[in-house]
Parts: sequence; structure tokens; C-alpha cells
Amino acid sequence: MTAQMEAAAASLLMVWNTLQAKLQTAVNPDDLLMTPEEVAAYTGLSVPALAMMRHRKQGPSFSHPTSRTTLYRKGDVDAWVREGHVEVVKPDDERLQDKEHVTFVPAEETKE
Repeated sequence: MTAQMEAAAASLLMVWNTLQAKLQTAVNPDDLLMTPEEVAAYTGLSVPALAMMRHRKQGPSFSHPTSRTTLYRKGDVDAWVREGHVEVVKPDDERLQDKEHVTFVPAEETKE
């Protein structure tokens, strides 16, 4: 592991540990406000991916209490994850043979 990767892993672990401490002391964990870094650690997404989703008006709901601050409510992040659960499978995956459990969406319907 390179020094840069070790530093990134250490930073992610620190954010994760801070988030866990906040969750354990929160009166209502669903109302906990999370930074993009915390949401990234919580969901496995990257901070730049979250920024791109905000730009595209996608992803979990967020607020801007100041021009330089972005916050996510944990309950909104959880709801977004539950609603948007998508599993990507390879074309040769045997589960695709069971047409009863697979939904195909034509490309035109996915564009907004």
C-alpha cells in the first residue's frame, strides 16, 4: 500500500470513527446532520461523486446552511439508499435467465 493510500485510509477511518461516536450519542440518529465526508464513509461513495450528484440534482436530500457548508440528514440518506437499491450484474449472470424476477427498462424510459 502506498503512503497516499495509507493516508486516505487513515482519514476515512477517522471520519468513520467520528461518525460512529456522533451516532451513539445522538438523541435521534435519523436527525443527525452529516458532512459529505461522513456520508461518503457511510455509503461508500466518494465525496466528488456526492458533489456531482448534488450538481445533477440527484442523490440524497441535502441542505446548504451557509454557502460553504453542505449537510445531509441521516434519515434522508438512509431513505435514498433504500429507494435506490440497484444491483449491477454482468450480462452472463445466471440470475438474468429468470425473466420472472428481472425487469428490463428500455433506454428511452431512463432519460429524463
